[in-house]
Amino acid sequence: MNKRVSEESEAAFMEHLKVTPPVQLINMPRAYAVMQEQGLEAMVATTHKNLYYSSGHLPDSVYGDFQDLNSAAVLPANPKVEPTLVASDYDLAFLVTHPSWIKRLQMFGAKERSSATFLLEVLSKGIGIETALREPLRASYAATRATLEPDVNAAVARAVHDSVPSGQVRVAFDDLRVGYEVRRRLGDRIHVIDGLHHFRKARMVKTEPELALLRKAAAINDIAVHEAAAAASRGRPMLDMVNAYRMAMVRLGGTYLGRRGMMFGAGPDGGFVLDNDYAEAKILSKGDVVVFDCCGKYELYHCDTARTGVVEEPSARMSRLHEAVREALAAAEAKLRPGINTEELKAIAADILSRNGLSLELTTLAWHNVGLDIVEYAHPSERTKGWVVEADMVMNFEIFHRDPDVGGVHLEDSVHVTSAGLNYLSALPREVIVTGRA
Repeated sequence: MNKRVSEESEAAFMEHLKVTPPVQLINMPRAYAVMQEQGLEAMVATTHKNLYYSSGHLPDSVYGDFQDLNSAAVLPANPKVEPTLVASDYDLAFLVTHPSWIKRLQMFGAKERSSATFLLEVLSKGIGIETALREPLRASYAATRATLEPDVNAAVARAVHDSVPSGQVRVAFDDLRVGYEVRRRLGDRIHVIDGLHHFRKARMVKTEPELALLRKAAAINDIAVHEAAAAASRGRPMLDMVNAYRMAMVRLGGTYLGRRGMMFGAGPDGGFVLDNDYAEAKILSKGDVVVFDCCGKYELYHCDTARTGVVEEPSARMSRLHEAVREALAAAEAKLRPGINTEELKAIAADILSRNGLSLELTTLAWHNVGLDIVEYAHPSERTKGWVVEADMVMNFEIFHRDPDVGGVHLEDSVHVTSAGLNYLSALPREVIVTGRA
């Protein structure tokens, strides 16, 4: 690429930014409601998921874990007080090219760092080649100097103080270590609250930008499942199937979850073996049942789809088990709507499985929300007691029947719940995936 083409591309990128509003993932009305319900004056996000959810800020300096604490989003309970994004001068250029919806910035930066000296040279002194980035970066640099703090802890404390400047206040932190440091600096008027589940409760109901990311994640996962199935055939190690899945996820811009992205495995042990080395060494044989429990993410938003396959030819028993699981899943989803409790839906599926002769003691029946966590609950008690469904939740119902001879039969999908019905994020059919046929 020659210099002129490069300059034109950079300029076009900067012009595009001027007409493209920053994405706001967070559901602020719901966040305000959570804070009011919990008697909070503010919430502070510092973990990757909640920081991204609250601000959209996720540069590599944050995502790469270069430091234990890199940035923060301070969300006041008072809608009249602007939220604040705390970030490093190291990421000042990123905030120009990928601006947060949060306009109020609290920057920090140590003067002795080479990056700080470089910024000073090119922005304040005008040294170096002038590019399309320099002018807006210069404006942002100048606008943030008056409140610059030397380190991240001082910057978070200042942002909290500016958001709630006086009085006894309850502030929820998703990392209590940060909360205790803020209280050490601002005094006992700051009552530190564990905010992890308060953030999760706010996240349960998805916004349209979140749904767009979840749909993208599911579409990538669908392709990766197809490619994994194409690599599963008699005489080949299961590792070939796993590698096909992983390579597809990365090629399409996603990330596979854990070490391999595919939970469980194939054959009679496929319903319980989670040891990657053991499972991936297996050589597939005709009739082996394969559990495609495929988990990944796109831009931190998760995909979670399960299908059941078989190498070349399903047995009559396997087909019967699969049909019973598919019927139970469809019946529960048919009743899925805002206002119902997930325990009622679980009972519907359990009844169908029992009537088909499947042992409930050998079956996992688990509802979970999906989003920035792949298993997302507002509170741990919901794992066992269920919860009331709300519109714009994205939910999975896992039905995994384990058979000592067959292995596992597993189905699940991510479903967007609306008042008008269900929207399925995956387009994969629910038939048995037959692999390895000539």
